[in-house]
Amino acid sequence: MSHSVMNSSACLQQQSLSLAEALELMLSEVQPMTPQQYCPLPQLLDRVLAEAVYSPVAMPAFTQSAMDGYALRYEDLQAGRALELVGIVLAGQQAQNPLQAGQAMAVMTGAAIPAGADTVLMQEYCVVVQGKLQPDPLQRYKKGDHIRWVGEDLAAGALLFAAGHRMGALDLAVLAASGLAGAQVYTRLKVAYCSSGNELTEPGLPLKPGHCYDANRYLLHAALQRLDCEALDLGVVPDNPDLLRHTFLQVSNDADALICSGGVSVGQADFTRQVLTELGQVQFWQVAIKPGKPFAFGKLGHCWFFGLPGNPVSAAITFQQLVLPVLEQAAGVVAVPETHVYTTAAADFAKKTGRLEFQRAHFCTEQDSGSVVPAASQSSAALIELARADTLVVLPAAGSGVKAGEQVLLQPLAFCLR
Repeated sequence: MSHSVMNSSACLQQQSLSLAEALELMLSEVQPMTPQQYCPLPQLLDRVLAEAVYSPVAMPAFTQSAMDGYALRYEDLQAGRALELVGIVLAGQQAQNPLQAGQAMAVMTGAAIPAGADTVLMQEYCVVVQGKLQPDPLQRYKKGDHIRWVGEDLAAGALLFAAGHRMGALDLAVLAASGLAGAQVYTRLKVAYCSSGNELTEPGLPLKPGHCYDANRYLLHAALQRLDCEALDLGVVPDNPDLLRHTFLQVSNDADALICSGGVSVGQADFTRQVLTELGQVQFWQVAIKPGKPFAFGKLGHCWFFGLPGNPVSAAITFQQLVLPVLEQAAGVVAVPETHVYTTAAADFAKKTGRLEFQRAHFCTEQDSGSVVPAASQSSAALIELARADTLVVLPAAGSGVKAGEQVLLQPLAFCLR
């Protein structure tokens, strides 16, 4: 970390950064991981490629039939005469002899096209009588119908995926279709997480008066699993500076990042920021967004620290807007340019000026498609409304919301939160 940035942290702590400023600062500090390893195909799901992957074969690897039908020469089809049926080619087989003029051969879907053929007719459009193939004269045919040519989808040596791509299920199928049994990936990020607060109770236990169940730790656990991180659950840490100090010191040498929810506001029992300042470095602790203004970012030794608000909705929103992009960069994922999607507001979305706001919304089914209505509640404690939301509506800081009929910017909930 540069001394110039850290020397400026004192002034950064005194003001709320915009979302863009906070992201720029964090992304400039957190560098992508470099260690890598070979990962076999069955374990590649959600892993991040450390090297570009190229196809060793063409796709398709041979010219094949796209239908069950008959392979023939188009010039014979134009002549309009019956063709001699000389055999059949099943998937996995090859014709022994090339087609001669006036001949046809039955082919199954995926079977290799016999040499000399350049067109396949669907079997539904043909009649076979005493070994002679008669195409339906009322159908229109084109040269090359129902043939998949070698390399039509992809040439041998073509790029499949660039370095920094996170592998999905279809991506694994592409690698398998190319004959690749694995790829080089970055090692997993090791991310520790905890919740802070005396009022938190573990789900499944009786709830004491004035307490609430800890939802944030389970949100973080699930999100980190989706991101394919090595997640370390530190449990619930009470509002005690000594216990927080012990927990932070214990994990600072073991993890790449620590995410703690709660204790980053200005309450009398909010010790997270205080302990972080003592043990490490605090870059900033307020971001001008709603929900989620209290948010801390800093460093404990070699471990990056993210302090989320305690309210579940605020924790989820700050994770998506602030933590997720940084973890993705640290994991080696190449950022995809953001696509702005707008639609029509079917009702008013009201807000106060001053902070960028993310409001929960539902696609409207009673009116024309493409419109959205606000969720029943925008409270930072109304977690169920976030879980039921179809999308987030992004409302600029300077405005006071939008009126029904105006255009609004949409942002989908991150895949790792769904």
